[in-house]
Amino acid sequence: MKKDSNNASFVYSVNLLRMLLGMELITEDEYNKIVAISEDHYGAKIYCV
Repeated sequence: MKKDSNNASFVYSVNLLRMLLGMELITEDEYNKIVAISEDHYGAKIYCV
């Protein structure tokens, strides 16, 4: 159950970051750094299908 909650929180965070990136409020470098921090914090990874 904790893993599900962490995964949902991670996805939510990444989607917000993508929105900020699309609005050009953060750079791609900042986006990548924050995603890496979030991956460590939530114990999740981004997988492209």
